[in-house]
Amino acid sequence: MAHLLMIESWVGGTGRILPEAITTRGHRYTFVTRNRRHYLEAKTREIHPVLEHAEHVLTAETNQLQALTEFLRGQHELLHFDGVITICDYYVDAVAHVAKALGLPQAFPASIGLERRKHLVRQALDRAGLPNPAYAVTTSWPATREAAERIGYPVVVKPPDLASSAFVRLVKDERELHDAFSSLERFSTNFREQAREPLWLLEEFMAGDEVSVEACTFQGETTVIGITDKSLTGFPYFIEDGHMFPARLDAPTTEAVTALVRGALDAVGHDHGISHTEVKLTPDGPRIVEINPRPGGNYIVELVERVTGIDLLAAQIDLALGCAPSLARKSTGVASAAIAFLVPPRAGHVASVAGADTLPGDSHVARWTLNAIAGTDVAAPVDNACYQGHVVAVDPDGLDARRYAERALRRVMLTYADAPALAIAP
Repeated sequence: MAHLLMIESWVGGTGRILPEAITTRGHRYTFVTRNRRHYLEAKTREIHPVLEHAEHVLTAETNQLQALTEFLRGQHELLHFDGVITICDYYVDAVAHVAKALGLPQAFPASIGLERRKHLVRQALDRAGLPNPAYAVTTSWPATREAAERIGYPVVVKPPDLASSAFVRLVKDERELHDAFSSLERFSTNFREQAREPLWLLEEFMAGDEVSVEACTFQGETTVIGITDKSLTGFPYFIEDGHMFPARLDAPTTEAVTALVRGALDAVGHDHGISHTEVKLTPDGPRIVEINPRPGGNYIVELVERVTGIDLLAAQIDLALGCAPSLARKSTGVASAAIAFLVPPRAGHVASVAGADTLPGDSHVARWTLNAIAGTDVAAPVDNACYQGHVVAVDPDGLDARRYAERALRRVMLTYADAPALAIAP
């Protein structure tokens, strides 16, 4: 079978399930990373699946593109790769570059550099005449302050080039704007020690529920798999605390969202690969939040597969090998699937965790995991990296999987050393 070259990975979510998805299909992969220790479990120090399932693990400076390409050119002569893949946003550009240099297929569009940068997506939507919130791209504090006044508070401040909702913040006045500006200004490199673009993207706050459209494009033809809902918590931060597939939407809304996303993918030149496009359902109609040229994170691929039988990670693997993905729906006996994340209420020292013993007996709970451990510290919840566990639930008959997942998670209680037990309320 095929031999894939994988350049870095996410640590959580799809980063944990892609490795086995590759090997269970009879393929093998070589993993290249600049820092193996990044993939050791923070609390248990166990080996991450991406290292466990790799046939070879290579250490190279993945942030230096030219040197990496030459190093992998030599490895390709020895190991004979059939395609290049990653599941980590910060290395999709590297995958596209290396694949082109080695003459290998990969799973991302020709426009990957544009799609990865949120401000360029906004500009592409403008050129296509598609609806956009008011926005501005700034490079200094005076320009940021002036742009916020022009757009009008509250505004959303976000970095154009980060992922996982990092440093995305809703601000309601100039003081909060300056705090958000300064925090991002100090963050000159991203979580993988790559230099950041010194830009601030300000956007009009869009009220309404949020959904995402899961789609796959092959040979220029886009297939929409379905729409996933999303719930947010932790304001002024934007922490995703749950998803359900499919979203509970009426037919006109589904049609409007799907049409907008198809137009947006055309506008940015998305000609190849899976896309996960986030959309706000505003009173004025759907509006694009951002386009992600990869499968949705936070185990959305699992929810999709439980309902439709379509394996988006298998599709990602096929695309990385230059093959047509299988997108045929299958009967699964599941009408909806949902995930609820354990978001800690605050930072602190965890004294105990209770309620997990109630989860195995819940007929709607498909699986669950709990990372919170008594005697350890948890950080303040500011982005999606704060999760301390999750519950996946299914509904065989209707669209109540989210309710089942949230109900199950509410039975899990964290006790902090300096406070009484706190229920997790997704």
